Amino acid sequence: MPLSISESGWGLIAVAATAFFMVTMRAMIKELKAAGEQRRTPVQQTEQGGRTSYAVALVLAAVVLLATRLGSEPASVFLFLYSVAFAAIPIALYPVRGRLIEASIAQRQNPDLKIKTDRLMTAWIIGFLSLVCLGATLVLMGTEYGTGT
Repeated sequence: MPLSISESGWGLIAVAATAFFMVTMRAMIKELKAAGEQRRTPVQQTEQGGRTSYAVALVLAAVVLLATRLGSEPASVFLFLYSVAFAAIPIALYPVRGRLIEASIAQRQNPDLKIKTDRLMTAWIIGFLSLVCLGATLVLMGTEYGTGT
């Protein structure tokens, strides 16, 4: 088991990571809405899409967490990876949220414009998430699952 935490402990950590993900992503959606209102752009469509995305993410997270209980294998490794992923995504987006908000507002003002990330945003997000994946892999390699015993 990664870091010698019990399976129930990893379950609690996974629930906490899900809550962290949901709260931070909701805060980013509210920040987008506030920025849109400040610039007098329509946000109704974004608000509806944000609520739908939020609900879908919550349902998918619940399904994934419940599915870990169905297998015969210990779920600790899966819950570790799940927790890492759910915690890393908002952390990766936080430093570039201002640029994402500006791109979204520009797209709402000109619907023909596609939302694109610039090179700095892309490099940051991919680089950060790659380091997180590498770190999680190294942690797992140091456990009984990584040694093959």
